[in-house]
Amino acid sequence: MNKKNERRVFITGASGFIGANLTRALLKNNYSIHVLNRDNDLPWRLKAISHSITIHKEDITKLRPLRSLLLRIKPDYIIHLATFGAYYYQTDFKKIIEVNIEGTRNLLEASRNISYKCFINTGSSSEYGYKSLPMTETDSCNPASYYAATKLATTYICKIFAQLNKKPIVTLRPFSVYGPYEEPTRFIPSIMISLLLKNPIKLTPGNQRRDFIYIDDVCNAYLRTLRLGSKIRGEIFNIGAGNEHTNDEIVSKLFKVTNEKTVIKKGEYPKRTWDTSHWLADISHAKKALGWEPTHTIDKGLKSTYSWFKKNIEFYKL
Repeated sequence: MNKKNERRVFITGASGFIGANLTRALLKNNYSIHVLNRDNDLPWRLKAISHSITIHKEDITKLRPLRSLLLRIKPDYIIHLATFGAYYYQTDFKKIIEVNIEGTRNLLEASRNISYKCFINTGSSSEYGYKSLPMTETDSCNPASYYAATKLATTYICKIFAQLNKKPIVTLRPFSVYGPYEEPTRFIPSIMISLLLKNPIKLTPGNQRRDFIYIDDVCNAYLRTLRLGSKIRGEIFNIGAGNEHTNDEIVSKLFKVTNEKTVIKKGEYPKRTWDTSHWLADISHAKKALGWEPTHTIDKGLKSTYSWFKKNIEFYKL
């Protein structure tokens, strides 16, 4: 095995839900972690492991200091998770462009002269738009929001950059990821919190479906991608469970695996513009090329998530 100082990983967006879990997974696998954080305050998701990682106060939208930082660190791996616009309250169009497109361009340019082994760009299943069949990486994409459009743009920018510069850049497209540290406004955390606090669970009026995938399976996909590096340069991979569930089914399963219940108020949560009756990943490409597939059933993932929320509900009390 390589020495730890030869396995340096630079991560943008480490303070987010996926980033915080992935940082922990990388630490368990003996990587040396450098994270980018533009704020002075220590992110709540990283406080418990702050002694084990190196945090750099810089901004991805500023090319020159970002380049200087990367030339100092000389990372062996780069994982790009920083994004804006994924949540309903992130509506600033200018900032969506700055962070998603300009930020990605800056990271590519800043690392151009670094001989990294793998650069993972994080895309989004929202790039596909609405489909009636399982989504494959070769599908035409019809994004339905500014966020989705910018994520699609960065996916192809990374793909072309990899081809033109012979760089080992890969894009992973996570579907509906859930698990510890997730944003409280998202569907599964909101029902977890309602169940733990015995508040009513408010559901949308329809039968919206999503491909829900547990965070540990997503982290394993990133780890597998890092190991393969240049062998999969320029590729795009769906990272989903390969099956879908309605919101009602998720609540029913949660009641079952926890032996807990609360009141359900169907139709009290308004349908959102991105809700759809079909959202499913075809993960055959990831299975074949990455040698990866999810190991958590929805029941297993929900049970693990509930156990974590139960122990850490203080993070989510208003």
